[in-house]
Amino acid sequence: MLDISYGYYLISLFILTGIIILLLDVKTHSTNNQKKEKRVILFLGWGNIVLGSGFYIISWIYQKWFW
Repeated sequence: MLDISYGYYLISLFILTGIIILLLDVKTHSTNNQKKEKRVILFLGWGNIVLGSGFYIISWIYQKWFW
């Protein structure tokens, strides 16, 4: 079967970059009163976290039932 060995690196990369974006960039754009940029950064940060979590769930389902 298909086994992607770098999947967990991808998952952790998505989640960690999402957390770093939310912790660092949102604060910077809030202090500079940049509302549009703050919304984009929030979307990107939460999007990375959701993608990482989604890939983790899909990987878990694949390994649990199909492998």
